[in-house]
Amino acid sequence: MRTLHFLPIVAGAAFLSGCFHKTHLAATWRDPSAPTMHFQRPIAIFVTKSETLRRMMEDKMASKFMNGVPSYRVLASTDVDDGAAIRQQLANAGYDGAIVMRVANVDTRIVNYTTGRYWSGAPYYSFAGYWGSAWGYPYDPGYVNSDLIVSIETQLYSLASDKLVWAARSETTDPSSVGKLGDSVMRHVMKALEKERLVGARLGDSTAHRELASQ
Repeated sequence: MRTLHFLPIVAGAAFLSGCFHKTHLAATWRDPSAPTMHFQRPIAIFVTKSETLRRMMEDKMASKFMNGVPSYRVLASTDVDDGAAIRQQLANAGYDGAIVMRVANVDTRIVNYTTGRYWSGAPYYSFAGYWGSAWGYPYDPGYVNSDLIVSIETQLYSLASDKLVWAARSETTDPSSVGKLGDSVMRHVMKALEKERLVGARLGDSTAHRELASQ
């Protein structure tokens, strides 16, 4: 249910907070035996029942990989029953890698609570006496400061060997929009992958191309 209501929750958070806090990778894992993955035709998959969210996120994901293809161009959202058959279908079509994302959790974290204040003062036996006290000590309701935490899982698979190569779990606090959330998560994911030399150069990254050529 958290994933299904992901879009309206983030939209509400943007309205209430009006700010954007950076993403961080809370946890990462990699196959220690995995070499740099020079995928020739990777496919980007965002797991959601919202077709709008899927297309937007997959376009962002695919743009970060050379020859990346969003899965909505290949797979219908109803193709969820047989993972082995889907992997074989993708491998037969020439896809050799897959980056898969999904919203793992949407949570509200209370930062602090400020208690309310009630009236105080002498008994109100006269209007004149009450008038000053009423305006001087009105009830001030308490309020809660909270953050919206969106956790996203990212998995990188080799379709040729059907093995998990790398995985991460990111946390973003109070995303200002779904689009900015996707950009922030992908920026951190790609930075981590490149730091660990798990992926080849990104499309259009001439500096990375030169570095790989010199190795």
